[in-house]
Amino acid sequence: MSRIARAVILALAFPVLLPAQDVSSTAKPVASLAELQQHAETGDTEAQYQLAIRYSSGNGVPKDDLEAVKWFRKSAESGHAMAQVTLGLICREGSRGVKEDAAQAVDWFRKAANQGNANGQSELGFMYEQGEGVPQDDREAARLYGLAAAQGLPVAQFDLAYMLENGKGIAADPQRAVGLYESAALSIPTARYNLAVMYSKDKSAQKDLVLAYKWVLLDISAEHTRILTGDREPTDPPRLGYALILAKNIAKHMSKDEKKSGRSQAQEWIHSNATRLGEEPRLFPSAIEQVK
Repeated sequence: MSRIARAVILALAFPVLLPAQDVSSTAKPVASLAELQQHAETGDTEAQYQLAIRYSSGNGVPKDDLEAVKWFRKSAESGHAMAQVTLGLICREGSRGVKEDAAQAVDWFRKAANQGNANGQSELGFMYEQGEGVPQDDREAARLYGLAAAQGLPVAQFDLAYMLENGKGIAADPQRAVGLYESAALSIPTARYNLAVMYSKDKSAQKDLVLAYKWVLLDISAEHTRILTGDREPTDPPRLGYALILAKNIAKHMSKDEKKSGRSQAQEWIHSNATRLGEEPRLFPSAIEQVK
């Protein structure tokens, strides 16, 4: 893929290949396993979806991929948009005993997208961007990312920002890209890295090393937190190392006061978003101690 660590983005947005962020649904999961089973057996699509999640994650039942896929499929075939997205992800990755099938994944993503589901729009857009299961089409990818981004889905905001930054399928618009990366930055560390690069290399409205330093410190903070909380795989690329190198390169061209200002702005951002950042605010001081 052409951007840094989309696999990590999806791991954050879709843990265990389950779309964790349904921005279009207000349905509440049924509380007990017995109720879930009963409602699922009688055709309740939300109960089927929740039961599939239980089997997929082993939450309250033995983990069983075959049962999970069975219930995801029943729910998806009955029109549950998030079940359709999940089944699409399973088909795309070739996981849970299902053969990899990009065309089948496209079909499921399209069904969800046609219901206005942001996750379906975003994943269908990615298939068009990559040319998997459909002819490659950056313009259609950007259009679908735009629909999902307008609903507030961070991964779509990130992907649309990337298209705008690079003029892929849509007219280049660095200022709009910056705004979308900033919206995605709470959920997607790579957005912080991209902001640092844009501000440091004059790819935004204007070059601003203080803002570049702010965002690279925030990227270091996010990656430091992921390592200490175990939210990464051993095969993940050394993104903390990349961020530390970028911070060093940016700092070479800054005064002491400029670096102090960048740190202060990063701290303020952490403080302002503390309720949404989990362990990161607590670990932020140790993160930036790595920057000499």
